[in-house]
Amino acid sequence: LVDYTPNINLSEDEKNYYIHADLPGMTKDQVKMELNEDRILTISGERESIYDNNDEKEEKEEKEKQEKQEKQERGKEEENTEESTENMETEEENTTTTTTTTTEENKKNNENRKYSMIECSYGKFSRSFTLPEDANLDGIQAKMENGVLEVIINKIETPK
Repeated sequence: LVDYTPNINLSEDEKNYYIHADLPGMTKDQVKMELNEDRILTISGERESIYDNNDEKEEKEEKEKQEKQEKQERGKEEENTEESTENMETEEENTTTTTTTTTEENKKNNENRKYSMIECSYGKFSRSFTLPEDANLDGIQAKMENGVLEVIINKIETPK
């Protein structure tokens, strides 16, 4: 499902076609571009929210508790309980030693915050564009700067 629709500007000059997409707070690693054989360029990604919804947080915690209980029950069913307990402890240690990203740190800082208004949009997005016949599909360039994705597509010179 598409939850977020970034603003897009399309333009051209004598030599190039341009696509500018406003993607505030996103990095180039969060954006994916694909070109298919029908000359359709698709830009997609996900803009992650910096705030936690309490309902989602409670559901996630409940799911984690259920998974932990299921692991414990499976461990009891095994013949050698000492080995299964050691494996479970090792698994738990491995999962708790994950590195936190800036987004996760922001979520932790905003946990207790109560929002009275949220106007920013978050979620997955996908935008597709049919490229013109005179677009050079081999020379597509893209750069991401200050939350703006710029795609430059060279035109092929048509013989006069």
